[in-house]
Amino acid sequence: MTDKSHSARISLAGEPYAAKVAGVTVARSEHAMILQEEKAGKSYPPVVYFPREDIAAESLQPTDHHSHCPIKGDASYFTVKADGKTLENAAWSYPQPLPQAAAVKGYVAFYPDKVTVEPA
Repeated sequence: MTDKSHSARISLAGEPYAAKVAGVTVARSEHAMILQEEKAGKSYPPVVYFPREDIAAESLQPTDHHSHCPIKGDASYFTVKADGKTLENAAWSYPQPLPQAAAVKGYVAFYPDKVTVEPA
């Protein structure tokens, strides 16, 4: 059953975005996606998703952490490493997203309290 009070809109960012740890760029993309989620009438801050190929491969290490979202699916998490810093579970992706979130398959997002994400 679909929860009509919980939805996500996904669109192209329309401008380049970068993700940085302590000033070191770990991702930069001209093809980022923005996911805007709403639940029970409350809008959440937009989340920038980066194509996996636009992220420095050595920056991401898979972890055993997983979570589930009823509209996006099962998330897998990554530790982000850069500039001697290790940020556990600071990024996530949906390897097999549910149909409403299919556009973010192959993309990775970063927690904004751990990684700076901004227009490049």
